[in-house]
Amino acid sequence: MKCTRIFRVNIMADNTLILFLVAELDDDDEDNQNTYDAESITAIVASSTARQEKIKISGYVDEVVPQYLLDDFKRFFRVTRTTFETICENIQMYQVLLPSWTGGREHIPIFKQLLIVLWYVASQETLNRIADRFDIAEVSVVRCRNRVFHVFLTYLKTKFITWPQGVHRQEVLDGFERKANFPGVLGAIDGTHIKIKAPKQHPETYVNRKGYHSVILQAVCREDMRFTHVVAGSVGSCHDARVLRTSDLWENGPARCGDAHIIGDAAYPLRNWLLTPYRDNGHLSPTQRHYNTCLSTTRVTVERAFGVYKGRFRRLQYVDTHKVETAVDLIIVSCILHNICILNEDEMIDYFEDDNAVNHNPLPRNQAGGNAQANAKRDNIANSL
Repeated sequence: MKCTRIFRVNIMADNTLILFLVAELDDDDEDNQNTYDAESITAIVASSTARQEKIKISGYVDEVVPQYLLDDFKRFFRVTRTTFETICENIQMYQVLLPSWTGGREHIPIFKQLLIVLWYVASQETLNRIADRFDIAEVSVVRCRNRVFHVFLTYLKTKFITWPQGVHRQEVLDGFERKANFPGVLGAIDGTHIKIKAPKQHPETYVNRKGYHSVILQAVCREDMRFTHVVAGSVGSCHDARVLRTSDLWENGPARCGDAHIIGDAAYPLRNWLLTPYRDNGHLSPTQRHYNTCLSTTRVTVERAFGVYKGRFRRLQYVDTHKVETAVDLIIVSCILHNICILNEDEMIDYFEDDNAVNHNPLPRNQAGGNAQANAKRDNIANSL
């Protein structure tokens, strides 16, 4: 707590503003390990006062948002009104969104909490600008975000990110095969880097090959770009094969795939349940080159999924938080939202961001060979194409 330091500052200010400042500093998104001297506190109070007088928006949710045309609503919140209503229906029963104690303040309605979180995920606005827009305290933005994230991660993740089974399994197999006649594909796997602020602990391990701090999202997607398995949080310097080996998919991939397989690029090891391209050593046969082309044409689905995902949710372009846990939660929640949008036929073309520029960490040479059974399976498919 930093109450003692704040109350020692000799500032003529409204008491409620001082109390708000205390709460804001105590409940900020970051760890708040910095020290605040009198000059710093004076600047913060002055800034907060000016911000409240000049920028605070009143009636945005109740008066402005209802007047948005459908296209405007989607442009600002990155989802359609129909998708928004679907999400509301899926979260409204969870009491964690309506805490029993509010310190004398009115409850923030669930639909408003969702609007706040969607704006947060869909934009690069700072927490204080979001607070101004929705006419609430900055600490309330953080609390709304954390509560809604908790509901998504605890209840909605297992509902909307699911491995295809039963009739859905056959839908995926058929859908992928229609793309380039590549048989038996149950998913396409890849990794993508999410740029983050340098963490306070071991920041050097998060620097990727392109020179910026990041965490990695590994995802498997189905034929319609919905994610069926996601893992996030590995440091940016980690190569894709290592991310896979430390995920649960490495252990349960064979059981999940059965006689089918997922497909990945050359960054992944060849396995019976994970097929990769032939390494181009300059001596590939026409059959092997054709196999690589068909695999690449099919696998590009996951790159397109990442492009839509990052293009729709602009917070993912740079996550400005020292807490890696917050960044990871944001990444997974955005995956859930991505799937909900696809299920609601929420068009995505305008949001596409090319993800091909991501420079993945390569697979070490000694892991590229695979095993005899996997090589035989790959050869059989190559000969059948």
